[in-house]
Amino acid sequence: MSKLSLGLVGVGGVTGLGGFTAYQSGLFSNKKELLTVRETLSKEGYELVVDDEKFKEFFKEFKSESDFMGEINGYDSSGEDLSKDSTGDKGKIALRSLCSSYLNSKDKLDKAIKWCVLRIQDKKLTGKTWRNIATGDSDQSEWKQAFESIKSKAIGYGVTGINESTDSTNGYPILKRWCSDHKKLPISHKNKTILDNAIDWCSKT
Repeated sequence: MSKLSLGLVGVGGVTGLGGFTAYQSGLFSNKKELLTVRETLSKEGYELVVDDEKFKEFFKEFKSESDFMGEINGYDSSGEDLSKDSTGDKGKIALRSLCSSYLNSKDKLDKAIKWCVLRIQDKKLTGKTWRNIATGDSDQSEWKQAFESIKSKAIGYGVTGINESTDSTNGYPILKRWCSDHKKLPISHKNKTILDNAIDWCSKT
């Protein structure tokens, strides 16, 4: 503490004590200004939804969620109930506006991450395609082969349920579930290793 600060304590009475308390609590310090949601997303490596088709896809996917519809209905210029928009043509416009409002705020980060950024499954691959997860057991042999090819990597990464004794019959459902769960995560710096593993384990040439 500086001599000036110590002097405040020694002045006596409420003034001196109050000055010292304010000094301790940081009342006179320059507090760092909060970043906007856009700035935070950029800093942490999230990728924003930007094209109309993706906004339409997201709208159609999330329209069954009541909290989503409660947010987006206020951003339709026509004033119509967007739950009746089966094509997503109006919904995509409203979602773009909703996301724009989030990005310029400082307190809507969670909602922006949920509805306005790309997930791992939205990543466009070069020379590969994502394996189809919603196929039941019709492609069991393909997933078994995939499991055998990445088994050692999955063990090294620590995927629950996979060890040296796990065979393809028991292992492929675990891999399939891992892909299903982790592809839903947003692309970000924090999820970089998961993204790399998903591209390696959950896609095919």
